[in-house]
Amino acid sequence: MAKMTIDGYGQVELNNVAFRRDGRIEAQCALSTVDFADKPAENGMILRVKKNKRELCFADASAANQLYALLYSSEHMYDERNPGLKNFKMEATDDFYPRAGYLDKGDLWTTNLIDLGTYASYAAVKAALTNADVYGSVGTQGMVTLASSAPSVGPVIQVVKATTMPNGKDAF
Repeated sequence: MAKMTIDGYGQVELNNVAFRRDGRIEAQCALSTVDFADKPAENGMILRVKKNKRELCFADASAANQLYALLYSSEHMYDERNPGLKNFKMEATDDFYPRAGYLDKGDLWTTNLIDLGTYASYAAVKAALTNADVYGSVGTQGMVTLASSAPSVGPVIQVVKATTMPNGKDAF
């Protein structure tokens, strides 16, 4: 797994997503204490929703027909000396539930929480976008994993363009 180099934690910007308009938002599930025991949840993750257990967890690559949701929780400022979206993370032990939106065809969002997959760098993905389609799949650690072909399981995510987050850092 070659995670894209970012400053701080993952960020997400909701450009045009249906779940904000039609209410397909999950806010009654806690983070899995197994998956997030030693790792924080970051905005921009795509997580599996287990409604029967009321938890959000990492995708299971061997399971079909999973519910997926994009994590976009409201940021909390932990320290007024370190403001900014890049400093926000969630722990399984937090007292509040995360907020995630169920994905649908045509949803557009910007994130820097990317596993470059088969690409060597951000620049390589940016160059590939000029000549070919770049796709993403739901990775087992919650990140979008990039590849040159569409995934056969789970949602098909297509990279639209290389861009930046509000703080000027690279994103897709």
